[in-house]
Amino acid sequence: MSEQERSDHVQQTSAAQQPPDDVGSSGPTPTAAEPPAAEETDSDSPEAPEAAAPNETAPPNNPAPPDSAPPDSANSLSDFLDTLDARARTWWATRKERKAQKAAGSAPSPAPSDEEEHPQTGPVGLPKPPPPEVRPEGQLFTGAVPGVGAQTEPEPSNSTPEPAERAAEPAASDPSADDTVVLPAYRDEPQPSNTAAASTAETDTAESNTAESETASSFPARPPRPRRALDEQRRRDVIAQKARAIEYETAAYYGQPARESADDEEDLYTYIPPYNLPSRDPDPEPTRLDLYRRIFVSIGALAAVISTAWLFGWLGADPEAVAILSGNGLHETYAEGWFSGEYALLSPDHNYYWLWPIIVVGLVAHAAFQWTGTQNSTPRQRRSGWLVGSASLLMLGVTAALYAGMLTWVLVTSLLIAMLLVDAVRQFNLHTSRSTAERRLNDGVIGLFFGFALVQAMSSVSVWLTARGWEIPGFPALLWAAAGLFICVWTAAFYSMTERGRITIALGLGWGMFWLIFPRLLTEVTSVWVAIGAAMGAFIVILCTQSRRHWINHAERRAAMGRPLEDII
Repeated sequence: MSEQERSDHVQQTSAAQQPPDDVGSSGPTPTAAEPPAAEETDSDSPEAPEAAAPNETAPPNNPAPPDSAPPDSANSLSDFLDTLDARARTWWATRKERKAQKAAGSAPSPAPSDEEEHPQTGPVGLPKPPPPEVRPEGQLFTGAVPGVGAQTEPEPSNSTPEPAERAAEPAASDPSADDTVVLPAYRDEPQPSNTAAASTAETDTAESNTAESETASSFPARPPRPRRALDEQRRRDVIAQKARAIEYETAAYYGQPARESADDEEDLYTYIPPYNLPSRDPDPEPTRLDLYRRIFVSIGALAAVISTAWLFGWLGADPEAVAILSGNGLHETYAEGWFSGEYALLSPDHNYYWLWPIIVVGLVAHAAFQWTGTQNSTPRQRRSGWLVGSASLLMLGVTAALYAGMLTWVLVTSLLIAMLLVDAVRQFNLHTSRSTAERRLNDGVIGLFFGFALVQAMSSVSVWLTARGWEIPGFPALLWAAAGLFICVWTAAFYSMTERGRITIALGLGWGMFWLIFPRLLTEVTSVWVAIGAAMGAFIVILCTQSRRHWINHAERRAAMGRPLEDII
């Protein structure tokens, strides 16, 4: 008998001799591997050792988990011993038949078929065993099921083997045992291996999904996590910030050019005025303070008219008194002739005061313009009106001090007038004129008054220091005169180049410098350097002002024609 036939016979015999305890279980119940029973062999039978252990099996690859073991270990051991006894009796009763089969084994056996020559080695699907809670208590169910296929290596297990497993261990070391493969023990949820088991896996998956959905439904749904997405504006800000960082790092690495020029084509055609553009906002509502301001400016203009009439001698009580303007009173009569231009280095000729009547006419027009509807509450009039009115009133004090010969009072009032008009011009720069009338009656008139006041302040300081005889050793009078002349010219040039170019400031200064040149060349106190300085100062101030006006007008015309622009001063 061949090895394959003996293996088939052993399996058939084991299946026919199931113990009575297995009856009534749902589905085929696999039995545990049994150790070989003691066999009485005949001394004259040489093949007896070959059939020594027909039912020897290898220990299970994966023993059953502790939860699948019988609850009562004592009953399980008793059932196991009863099964061994029944199997031993059956083996003893069939010993003669086995001997007959061994004797007939010498006859030639038929050729094995293709199926026997190439047995199926793939796994065999088995039905799912019943769950542990519905199994009978007295049933010996270890989970060991015989299967067909290649023998696999047993997996290590940390659980303690059952008595039946310990009994099967000696048989595993016997090389004469049959090559029988034992499938791993069933779990509560086995993994399917065949097509039949695949459907079972799908059912288990559906059940698990149902259980998960029931578990999820028992808890409140988690709100969705808000998505932190950037809007378009924030993205543009981030891009601009990165661009600025890159530009900063690039500029720090390569260095900034000494002077930036309009290289881009767009910059060449963009006109940016070098002064504050006129405000197009509506004027605030007039208040009572605006009314008081206009009255104060009108009083200042009236005081300027009175001072002019006084300079012409129209207000004097004595008709034979010499007037300052018409009678050359400053030459010898009033203030001891200090303002005649013959005794101080920076004092112009007395004819310089002929500009004052022209300024007074402009102040009267300025005061009248304050009462128009467009100038009731404009910001530039609110900030400059009080300054201009105060300067006009102080000019009346200068006239009175000249007649009285009070040099100190002339000095103080002249300096105050110059400082008030500096602030007035600064307010005009902050609030640019909105019309031609504003530019002529406000900026033009006050600019001419400012140029005249600068020369008056310079002359008053020079006369007062010379009359007091103040001298500093090591510093000659010519040096002091040059310093005073430089301050006067620089201040006039600075403010005449503001906005679009204030030509009236340059004209008022030029008038005073013109009448300073002749006394320094023709009188007793001569100084060629002061005369040259006065001439050059007047020329520089007028030149700078005209240059400013020309470049701005030129740039505005080219921008209006759509032509590229040059740099503006």
